[in-house]
Amino acid sequence: MGYINEWVHLEAIQALIHHASAVITAIFIFAVSARLIAYLIPDGHAKRLVMIIDDVVLVAVFGLAGWRLLSYMWFQPQVTPAAQKVQLVQSVADGADSADELIAQCRKLSPDDLLQCLRQKKLQAERAMADAVARMSTDMRALDKVGSTKIGAARSFDAAQATFLLYRETECRWLSTTARSGAADTVYQACMADLAHRRAARIDQILRR
Repeated sequence: MGYINEWVHLEAIQALIHHASAVITAIFIFAVSARLIAYLIPDGHAKRLVMIIDDVVLVAVFGLAGWRLLSYMWFQPQVTPAAQKVQLVQSVADGADSADELIAQCRKLSPDDLLQCLRQKKLQAERAMADAVARMSTDMRALDKVGSTKIGAARSFDAAQATFLLYRETECRWLSTTARSGAADTVYQACMADLAHRRAARIDQILRR
């Protein structure tokens, strides 16, 4: 499926099918309505007025479907070529600080207050993550507005983020229990900062596609 997504915009096709099915349904309904009107209402101004309203509403349905499809295509990020994806993933991996690297950095920067340095690193990483989450939430809400109401992009991302936060907490708590005596809090703070940093990088990677 990943190879197909590099060449075919599957989400755009899904949106096209969704809107096309809505338009076809509308055409059928209004065609039946027009026949009923022609059969039930006698000739005159009332019949012509109802037929005009029927045509206007049908044209409006066409216009709305076209506008929503164009809006969907406008708001959706462009598909990134495979080579750019590889380069982007590599840059994220190279820029991400592991927990051990963060501890080593803080030992050099603040040897007398290692824990405070790590807490500051954690705070910075969480701010970056919060900014990335806010931008992704905005993007997902826009996707929900222009796509089908059944997509639930914002709700799915919120659930994914909540699950990640739970994973981060339990993972770092577990790692802290394996640390040498006296280093549990150091490992915990470094782990929390590291995973927040990686989460922000991952969200930024997705937003750039």
